[in-house]
Amino acid sequence: MPSLRENLRQLSEAIGVSGEEREVRQLLLNLTKEHLENVVIDTMGNLTARLKSSQAGALRVMLGAPMDEVGLMVAGSENFLNVLPVGRLDMRYVAAARVVIGAQKLNGVVLFAPIHKTYAQDKLPEPSAIQIDTGGKNSAKVGERIAFVGNYAELNEDIARGKAFQSRAACAVLVALIESLAAAALPLDIYIAFTAQSRIYGRGATVAANRLKPQVAFLLDGTECDDGPRPEDDTQIPRVRLGGGVVLRAMERTGIPDQRLLAFVRSTAEAHRLPYQIDTSETYGTEAVNVSQTQAGVPTAALSVPVRYLYSPNGLVSLSDLETTQRLLREVLAALTPEILEN
Repeated sequence: MPSLRENLRQLSEAIGVSGEEREVRQLLLNLTKEHLENVVIDTMGNLTARLKSSQAGALRVMLGAPMDEVGLMVAGSENFLNVLPVGRLDMRYVAAARVVIGAQKLNGVVLFAPIHKTYAQDKLPEPSAIQIDTGGKNSAKVGERIAFVGNYAELNEDIARGKAFQSRAACAVLVALIESLAAAALPLDIYIAFTAQSRIYGRGATVAANRLKPQVAFLLDGTECDDGPRPEDDTQIPRVRLGGGVVLRAMERTGIPDQRLLAFVRSTAEAHRLPYQIDTSETYGTEAVNVSQTQAGVPTAALSVPVRYLYSPNGLVSLSDLETTQRLLREVLAALTPEILEN
């Protein structure tokens, strides 16, 4: 059975820009299919299934993680490709990045138009300034996705570098959790959702939740660390640190998580001495809000893996943070009862 770090490597290196998650979805199916039943790939591209060890008629739980990554889309195909952003890009990391284009995985490099024509030297360029150099004429088609190239590597025993960690770190945690729950026989009816198009307003999670109809949901993802280098006059204490443990969200951009679940997850972490961090950022959103607004409302909680350089092809994660996230969610499920959701 592959280790969590080996799964993370494979998932990070797979290509799956929003709306074109096929490669990642097939990899996830290969990694988990022996533990799943009722597998469905829906019209949105979500991979959903029921855990074989689930108990019919018990509390219906959804566990979700996003598959897709940010990237680009071909908007015009000449010697240099004009492109559009797919998801949020951090322009600090885009210049001269290596990319692959479309199903043929054509090689290319990001370039910007000359500085004096597009943007001031003291400002970052806009996404509209991006072009792709493929070395000459090419067969790229308008609408094809463009993915950044990231080479997975482990910088030491705990820190890994790679691309797409915002989604793939969460996927690696959920794969490990599925394996650990396979023989657990918890008194829960557990459904899995590896979701598509999370970078496009969480569309896949909404569709998956409407079909699975959970009574409670736990959503995984990666979240940005703010513990990097700071100006000397910046005295703000970092909210999210690499290696600081799983991140629990008390607030996000478009909603507030279920406070009963948040308190339960937090007390479970403390009872098992698992490190956690609380984030109250209003600039970031997760799929938990999307799921919470389905049906007549679903109690949800978001658990996030800290990622440094989140929107870069070279993000950093702590493998111990991934392990902590998986352990905490397993303990949460082991202790979860319908009474916790009572007012």
